[in-house]
Amino acid sequence: LSIIRNAKPIDTILKEETTNSELKTKLRLVNKIKDFAYAELHFRETKSYSTYSDILRNAVVWNVVAVKENSFELKEWCYIFIGCFNYRGFYKKNEAEEYANDLIEFDNLEVAILPVPAYSTLGWSDLFGGDPVLNTFIWNDEIDLVRLLIHEMTHQQVFVRNDTLFNESFATFVEETGSLQWIKRNGDSSDLFLYEEKKRQRDRVGKLLRSSRESLEILFNQNLKKKETALLKEKIFQKLRTSLIELKGDREVSKDFYDWVFQLNSAWLAAFSLYDRYKPFFNYVFIKSNSDWITFYEEVRRLKKIKKRERVKIIENFLKLQ
Repeated sequence: LSIIRNAKPIDTILKEETTNSELKTKLRLVNKIKDFAYAELHFRETKSYSTYSDILRNAVVWNVVAVKENSFELKEWCYIFIGCFNYRGFYKKNEAEEYANDLIEFDNLEVAILPVPAYSTLGWSDLFGGDPVLNTFIWNDEIDLVRLLIHEMTHQQVFVRNDTLFNESFATFVEETGSLQWIKRNGDSSDLFLYEEKKRQRDRVGKLLRSSRESLEILFNQNLKKKETALLKEKIFQKLRTSLIELKGDREVSKDFYDWVFQLNSAWLAAFSLYDRYKPFFNYVFIKSNSDWITFYEEVRRLKKIKKRERVKIIENFLKLQ
């Protein structure tokens, strides 16, 4: 509520002569992305991203994710009004760190802290002006800004209570498919080339993360002695870290990237799967819907009405056949 209260209407900011010209360019792009999402992706219109706020930090929240030792089953946190999630968010980094340390010390969990640039309140914040555009993501390059906004706006289209994996994989599929549609509609051949190159890079990283998780799952199921498991586990992560750095080649590697690489653990890999695991299934549903967004959303809403156990069974059975 504090963030929403301090946000200012984008239309007002654009009219002010004192507004930085680069910020104006970015905010006009936000308006263009929203119009595209409403017209081409058939998103329902909300008040979100019609205001802007500089919150004077690099992340809006820090999400804590946790798994048991030698496991990828994410801990779940449940809340009275919004249901259960596989992460717990904090608006202050030090509070996230303190909570994470408690999980490590008292619950013997493996923990990761994910800096989050944006989130969705699923439309409820329309009462107060909607989710604002934030400085934490406004300075992304065009395609990353398109991807982020489409992802967060997708959560306002279909949201399944108590199923983080379904929600995030769905939003990631729409983000990737919708952003490609944006490039084809608004970009040129060089924009498309850049988009495809960045996607190839993300896919390579994703392949390495999935492969490492699969190797670890095999290891965890072998019932080896604790010390032997720990040694082999570290070897798998060391190989992953080396491969990720080699993937960058001669390009300059940022400190943030190095920090991420050396913080990778089972909790990080489990969190990655939330955004990745069901994407092939949603791609199948989209193709089955003749790549029609309205039909696709209707099919996803049908899945929403099914009990979670049955829905998971349907999707997992599909994935096994791939």
